[in-house]
Amino acid sequence: MLRLICFEWEKIWRKRSFFLAACILFAIHGFFLWYTLPSGEGLVPLSAYRSLQRELAGMSEEEKAACLAEWNQTAEGVSFVESVLILQRFENEQTQMLAAQELKNHPGVFEAYYGLYESGEWIRFTDSPEQEKTLIEEVYGELERTRGYGEWIRSVRENGERLGGISIFGGGEENGFSGRNLRRSAADYVRLDEEGICFTPSAGLVRAMESPRTDLFLVLSILFFAGSLTAEEKEKRLFYITRSTGRGVLHCMSAKLTALFLHCVSMTVVFYGGSLVFYGGAAGLPDFGSRLQSLAPYLESPLLISVGGYVFLSLLTKAFVLFGMGALAACCGIRYELTLAPWLFGVSVAGAGAVLYALIPGGTVLAPLKILNPVGLMRTEALYGGYLNLNLFGYPVPRLYLALGMTAVLVGAGVIGSLFLFARMRRLDGRRLRLPFVLPFRPHAGLLRYEAYKILIVEQGLVIWLLSAVLIGWRNLDQSYHPTAGEQYYRELMLGLEGELTAEKEQLILAQQERFEEALCVVEEIERHYEEGEISREAADAMESEARITLYFYPSFQRVQEQYLHCKEQGGSFVYDTGWLYFFGVWDDPSAGNLLIQSIGMILAVSGVFCVEYETGAILLLCCVQTGLRRTAGRKILICLGMGIALAAVAPLCRAIRISSVYPMGSILTDLRNIPYFSGIGFSMPILLAAVLLVLGWMGMAAITSCVTLLLSERGRSRLQTVFLALLLGAAAGLLYSLL
Repeated sequence: MLRLICFEWEKIWRKRSFFLAACILFAIHGFFLWYTLPSGEGLVPLSAYRSLQRELAGMSEEEKAACLAEWNQTAEGVSFVESVLILQRFENEQTQMLAAQELKNHPGVFEAYYGLYESGEWIRFTDSPEQEKTLIEEVYGELERTRGYGEWIRSVRENGERLGGISIFGGGEENGFSGRNLRRSAADYVRLDEEGICFTPSAGLVRAMESPRTDLFLVLSILFFAGSLTAEEKEKRLFYITRSTGRGVLHCMSAKLTALFLHCVSMTVVFYGGSLVFYGGAAGLPDFGSRLQSLAPYLESPLLISVGGYVFLSLLTKAFVLFGMGALAACCGIRYELTLAPWLFGVSVAGAGAVLYALIPGGTVLAPLKILNPVGLMRTEALYGGYLNLNLFGYPVPRLYLALGMTAVLVGAGVIGSLFLFARMRRLDGRRLRLPFVLPFRPHAGLLRYEAYKILIVEQGLVIWLLSAVLIGWRNLDQSYHPTAGEQYYRELMLGLEGELTAEKEQLILAQQERFEEALCVVEEIERHYEEGEISREAADAMESEARITLYFYPSFQRVQEQYLHCKEQGGSFVYDTGWLYFFGVWDDPSAGNLLIQSIGMILAVSGVFCVEYETGAILLLCCVQTGLRRTAGRKILICLGMGIALAAVAPLCRAIRISSVYPMGSILTDLRNIPYFSGIGFSMPILLAAVLLVLGWMGMAAITSCVTLLLSERGRSRLQTVFLALLLGAAAGLLYSLL
């Protein structure tokens, strides 16, 4: 039996198509792990969680609480300073009064945290105040929930003992569902207390274990395997031979199901193991020996298990659910002649489960349909990390018990159904899906259109191109920008100054300069009184508060002053340059990620352009025509260059749209040298022309990638070899560039 199981396992895994499909799924999964990393001004990078976790390592619970409380207080104080500065930015009486009222309601806060806000020394783990504030608030909120675990447990028990008969909970009946639910909850939590709780940030584990995308890849891999269990034997009509042997029925199907189960377990471990390794390196993982309730998202779990136990139970449950789905898909493969029947069944069940899980609210009578479908059963963080009792005929039944029972039913139905149908199988051969109508292929009259059809449709280059374009567009349109108070001041002032220098504009700049000089003189005068001992430090800070609010915007005004001096000396124009600095990659340059997606997309899309002629034997026909090879190659190159150029235009276009929605990008005909960063350029060039040259540079990179890939395709004459060599050359070029 063991040899038969190994044979069934190897028979599928040794198929080149199946092995390649599994590798592609795992590679796409790894790509999405990297691609979906948080990035942007307001999103906390995962490395910040890892740094914070290292900072807290070795501290006692009291030290963690004191440290995070101090960081949170600092973040709130700095946030208060920023809010006051934003109010002060608007030079009208109402906002000035509101800012003064805020200062009055929070005495001493502005003075205490203004220095930290201005210097940025309070930022420890991230790159911006917005990210730091978000990180500290999130982790401190988790700490507060964890520290309140003991009190929460006691309240659950007290509710079960005292509130079961109160009308607001039980509808006036002690034996109603609400009363029974309270008593059941108290009984389920009776073994738990706060002993052993050790707070740890949960970001790494939560992202690794709660990934619908990983579940989707697992379902696809299981459907690949389940669809192959009987497909080959049916297509080759081998069942006419194997079923006539002594072990050709029960032992054969048992071995197939065992191989399917081993595949489910191994794929679950591989995919989620990869996620744990990735997020463990990026954000850090908690101690697997600590209690599960040490992680704030899983505080409601009624199970006395460790974090490692939770991971083990989650992966095992997912494997069994996938095995049940795979076994039922195998039933369809046995019952029907159509080789796509397992695929159609699996996709239909997964799609219906996703719709039910997304649309059905959790607190309605239809909640069992939401929870007890395959998609709901795969959400193991809710099964083992949460708590919910469903109302079945007035009695509370734990969701965990129902989910495990439904998983057992799913597995049992799949195994028994497969064995029964296989034993009684009458249709021993299979057929492929055929459309009820015929779509005859009509060669195009033009060679260019014909080659475009082959590359875009037959070789599926259009699908790869569209996927790459969507990924690039999503990456750039999803970028977050959060202007600070100083940037908002600079934007409003520069938008009013854009264009040639006039007397009115010069008067406005000089008035702003005089305002800052007066504030600076006030601060210097107060500091002199403090140094001479005439006033205390607290009094000096209070007297300086309004002047320091004004001086906060002075660095932004210095950018205005730099352009003013340029216009005064060289006769240029004012330009609001923040948007252009982002667009040209001076600030927050995303070109590396865009170039990676663009290059991989073009390599995959055009890698088989010349290979297909050799693989199909069409090269022999082309060689018979005097200009066949030359003209065909020319059309292929022209089409591939067009694909690359069009893909290269997606990133700058989407980036310009996203940036301009936050930072206006005007003055396109103004000289680029009016932007201080580019003032050293020795020749005149409109900003629009510089942007066009940047886009052309991206198009040139795409053209180079396409040409190199086409050359490798023509020389290597193998699509897989072309992809491998092109990716290897790209990696080598990237490594050399990073070393220069």
